[in-house]
Amino acid sequence: MTNKEKTPKSQIKKGGKFLAITTFLICFALCITLADLFSTFITVGSYSNISGGKVNAYSIYAIYLHQSSIKSSALEQSNSVKKMGGAGYVWEQEGVFYVIASAYIEENDAKKVKENLAGSSVKADILKITFDEITISREYSTDELSKLINAISVFKNTYKTLYDISISLDTSILTETQCRLEVSNLHSEVNKTKSDFEALFNPKLTPPLLKLKLSVNSLNTLVQQLIDFNDNNLSYNSKIKYNYMEILWINKTLSTQAISI
Repeated sequence: MTNKEKTPKSQIKKGGKFLAITTFLICFALCITLADLFSTFITVGSYSNISGGKVNAYSIYAIYLHQSSIKSSALEQSNSVKKMGGAGYVWEQEGVFYVIASAYIEENDAKKVKENLAGSSVKADILKITFDEITISREYSTDELSKLINAISVFKNTYKTLYDISISLDTSILTETQCRLEVSNLHSEVNKTKSDFEALFNPKLTPPLLKLKLSVNSLNTLVQQLIDFNDNNLSYNSKIKYNYMEILWINKTLSTQAISI
């Protein structure tokens, strides 16, 4: 035995506990850090390129005042509907040509309009128009998928905005000047959707993406027409309704022809 004092067993025991606790805490912290890094890696790896996504099907309810199996006959009636403040748009569905006055998001709204017209000399009926679901099956980055869905959805969204503007003009909630300002704001939104899509997809346009791009360009032109509109022989609201029907026709065509977007 040396002259040095021996370390008490209690101190050795306490030191061992301290070392064990410290080691445990370090290991625990390391595990948390590694788990967080691994989780980040998995998240980035899983979502940097993803496939899947869709734009849901929907329907609108159009009031039509004439129908014919011959297009020229329907076109002859379109001017009279325009003079009444209606769209006067000739819509073809299953081989029949309908002269559309207006279109509604809710079926009950269309039914009310039909009932209101029942007491007049105007014979009206309702045409249900359905737009197919568009499925996105190819792989895209998160940003690409978001911009792609926006581009596909812009047709329905633009119709809904023009519909609201048209109703506001019909019911004198807004003046024509105020409606034109709303249309200008809408055009800015459509133009942004168009620019965002082109910035991402112009370098790699597949045939379906090219079709979508051209469709968005046509939509943009139709909204621009409402900004530039100046025709003493046609009401502004009639033009709004005509153009939103043309936008719906573009959307209908796109939804039936979109393959492997």
